Amino acid sequence: MRWNSPRQTLPMSQTHKPSGNTPAQQQNIGLLRVAELGKEAGLPDGVLNVINGPGKLGDHIIPDKRIAKVSLTGSVRTGHIIADEAMKANLKHVTLELGGKNAAGFLPDMSVEEIVDGMFEAGFMHTGQICASAERFLVHSSQIDEVEAAIKARLEGIEAGDPMDENAQFGPVATEDQYKKVIEAFETAVKEGDRFVVGGETYDRAGFFVKPTVIRPKSLQSTSWREEVFGPVATLATYETEEELVREMNDTPYGLTASVWTHELSKALRLVPQVEAATVWVNMHTIVDPGVPFGGAKGSGIGREYGAAFIEDYTELKSVTIRY
Repeated sequence: MRWNSPRQTLPMSQTHKPSGNTPAQQQNIGLLRVAELGKEAGLPDGVLNVINGPGKLGDHIIPDKRIAKVSLTGSVRTGHIIADEAMKANLKHVTLELGGKNAAGFLPDMSVEEIVDGMFEAGFMHTGQICASAERFLVHSSQIDEVEAAIKARLEGIEAGDPMDENAQFGPVATEDQYKKVIEAFETAVKEGDRFVVGGETYDRAGFFVKPTVIRPKSLQSTSWREEVFGPVATLATYETEEELVREMNDTPYGLTASVWTHELSKALRLVPQVEAATVWVNMHTIVDPGVPFGGAKGSGIGREYGAAFIEDYTELKSVTIRY
């Protein structure tokens, strides 16, 4: 179970896979509280199980013949391992919601202020630690200078704080390992000749606090543009035509989410079918409705969570033909 949105994940976990929930190591407290609430509500023992522990638990869970379905929200690498083991375990059904290098494309009818607001919503909510977050921003070349100046001013004014403080503007990354990965991404960007518009360093305080960062990659083959960071780090590039915008948004092995930002609905309706992502938002990003299926296309996953498609993924279709 994902650590960054356990409450959102909870209803589907209770309804469709009640026999066992294995939370991320960073999310033990929340799920233990859920188990307490279940007991208080009168759930019989054994209906809802929370299993805490490291990833090695999967070595025992996946091969178990009593378990008919495995669902993972995690990294692409882990997803491949889980899928491989599930196939070996009698072709066990899997749902994989994996990572991506999601893009947000802003059309030139959007004002600079609107673009910057959209960038902040799409890329830096939850300190960028949402699989659906945008890590690639595309703006029209005619607006790039103003957008750079505006996003720099916006992000430089953000103060980090204790994530338990409701007034804090920006929290830390979740783990030391992820913190090191973000720092490594900064170092790689410097080595490859990328330019930092803003950020690229840590806050001067204890903890895993990283300043919100926007990078202008030296090329669209730069590591910063191609590989997921999963932190408060995004890249910014330009385009000239709508065709180029779509091509650059799709130039990734992943296809989890994307967003198109414009005041002209006709343009949005023209672009959305061309974008190779399982979820495409218009003038918003990282907004997930439990009634709408969510999952990944291309290398970002298999199956769907939420919506009617989710129910189908957690049940076995049976065909019955009768002569009487």
